[in-house]
Amino acid sequence: MPFTALHPDLGRLDSTLPDLGRGIAWSQVHKVRPRIPLVCPECAWGVHPKVSGSGVKFFCHDPNRPPSCELSNESWEHHMLKLEMAAQSGWPGGSRPWGCRLRTVPGARM
Repeated sequence: MPFTALHPDLGRLDSTLPDLGRGIAWSQVHKVRPRIPLVCPECAWGVHPKVSGSGVKFFCHDPNRPPSCELSNESWEHHMLKLEMAAQSGWPGGSRPWGCRLRTVPGARM
């Protein structure tokens, strides 16, 4: 279950952002007719917007997707961990700057 999809005109949409990262509302892609031809950024298979029972917005692969798609093979827990890491790092659209620090221990060897 991907949290991102590729829009034919706007590019990558991110369901974790209020404006999908492109300045549009979820209601502009969710349950609209005619359906917008969104595709998975990993396998390019068709996807459609959905909302889970707990209110999480995501994109669901259309039937008969390729079994090799990495985004569809990730567990729910893995997705939640990625969302938490993105929120803590400030990406995307967060206030914390990207960066990292390398901590070394004197005498430590790799």
